[in-house]
Amino acid sequence: MGIFKSKLTPLIGLDMGSSSLKWVELSQDDKFGLVLERCVMEPLEPGWIVAGRIEQFDEVAAALRRLVKASGSTTRSVALAMSDSAVITTKLLLSSDLGEAERMAHIESEVERLSGRPWVDMSVDFEVKVGPQAPRQRNELEVLITAANKERVQDRLGLAESAGLIPVVVDVETPAAMRAVRRLISARAVVLADPVVLIQVGTEISSLHVAHQGQIVHAAHQPVGGARLTELIAQAFGLEALDAEGQKCRESLPEEYSQAVLQPFIKKLADGLVSELDAFLSGTSCQKIDTIFLTGGSSVLPGLQAAIKRQTIFDCVQADPFSGMLLGKAVDSNALQNSARAGLLTACGLALRRFQKPC
Repeated sequence: MGIFKSKLTPLIGLDMGSSSLKWVELSQDDKFGLVLERCVMEPLEPGWIVAGRIEQFDEVAAALRRLVKASGSTTRSVALAMSDSAVITTKLLLSSDLGEAERMAHIESEVERLSGRPWVDMSVDFEVKVGPQAPRQRNELEVLITAANKERVQDRLGLAESAGLIPVVVDVETPAAMRAVRRLISARAVVLADPVVLIQVGTEISSLHVAHQGQIVHAAHQPVGGARLTELIAQAFGLEALDAEGQKCRESLPEEYSQAVLQPFIKKLADGLVSELDAFLSGTSCQKIDTIFLTGGSSVLPGLQAAIKRQTIFDCVQADPFSGMLLGKAVDSNALQNSARAGLLTACGLALRRFQKPC
């Protein structure tokens, strides 16, 4: 199996997040339009997956088996994703005169330098860029490298296999999400220019990524997510964490919640993300962003989208991964509200590997 490489076979997009497992299955109709055939989720307990690391293998495996059963799907080939924090990405400029053995020696040396691990402990994929995006110097080749700790890759593969699934591709979370975003961009009437900005607000962290010509050129993370808001609620109203989360989901918190907790949290979150975007813009010749795409399970917090748009003066839209798709008979449209769709961008991007070449 080629780690990080696409296989042209029907497959499931399986996103293993810290709060849930997400299963997306796509097909095409007779006009080549996309159809969402299946979309199911299985919640995980806090601490089972932390920062992309599987801490409770047996418990997550049991949850995955429940997810497979709930899907009702007969497809067993899946595309998985490693968390961004578990993956090293870099590029090398090498002389085109180098032989294959010499080129591999440079790649091995760079991976060992960046990871601090022996080459044999790493799963590595690389691509030699050719065509219009290749270096202008005729005697140079640009090599894009993706590497991850082999043990962590094997954990993900073993988890899928324990549920009777067949892993055929291992991607990376943000590039997978960007793939789904680019599908949304291509469907818009107005052509959007690079760069593409994606803000993801998850359970544990929030991140900002900027992509140019299909490559991530800027990334920033901050440890502020939905779990932090739950902690603040618990502290403010003397609640246990589970009670605070439950009341937040049911929207049954005290009246002073919005002004005392939510609004300050939204301001701090938006301030941090906008500051990172400003840092990127100040260091490049780019001064305009067409659209900021907002996603992640906690991105639907009231006021966050408006706060980012107000501070940046750029358009900020909630990225609906299933926009423009038909819904299959097995999909419960009532369960696919905005809060659910917001966390499914990565799973959708993984499922798109069935139809698209590697980005």
